[in-house]
Amino acid sequence: MTTAGINETIATALTHERETGALRARLKKHLPALHKKLVLPETTPLDALMTFVINYTKSVPGSLNLVTAVSKRLDFYDYAAPFLHMAEDYFLQPPDVLPEDGGLEAVLDEAFLAHRLLEEVNDHHIRHLHRPLLPLDMTEANLIVHYLLGEQLANRLEQLVQFTASQHLQREYVWQRVRQLSETAAAPETLIYSSALTTANQSIRLRLGR
Repeated sequence: MTTAGINETIATALTHERETGALRARLKKHLPALHKKLVLPETTPLDALMTFVINYTKSVPGSLNLVTAVSKRLDFYDYAAPFLHMAEDYFLQPPDVLPEDGGLEAVLDEAFLAHRLLEEVNDHHIRHLHRPLLPLDMTEANLIVHYLLGEQLANRLEQLVQFTASQHLQREYVWQRVRQLSETAAAPETLIYSSALTTANQSIRLRLGR
């Protein structure tokens, strides 16, 4: 697989956002509701949200490249490849439920699908093998983006991810080889984590008791 097309899609979306400010305007409109779900910086909440969105979106190619490298090194690339290609296709051939305006909001939807798909793979292995498979933990970041997208759209995308993932994860023979990996090999150190998407003065966290 190649992430060049994803990087190009993201670059186009960032240019669109700089020219239109479309996503920034939508987030500004929804700030009161977001404050109820998220802990945002008091002085520059909108700037922090935009930084988070941009970093979240830009992290997709790096995540896919990391999973590719780790899966090849630990000899389970044949298993990981379908998920990697699905995540790539979310960008290059977006599902019909996503807008086609080429803006940052559309690309955020695609990034959410890609990150949630990889999270679903990890969750499956934690449930069944009691250890993660991939060197990623984007759980909190994905929940934050869920709120940024809005419940209605986010739930539709969640259903799409779960349906897509289940088509592969529920086939025992597809992941039999992964189950046989040693515990050390199959539980990689987390290298990409939600907290890496924010800085100390622009931290965004889930509001407890939401």
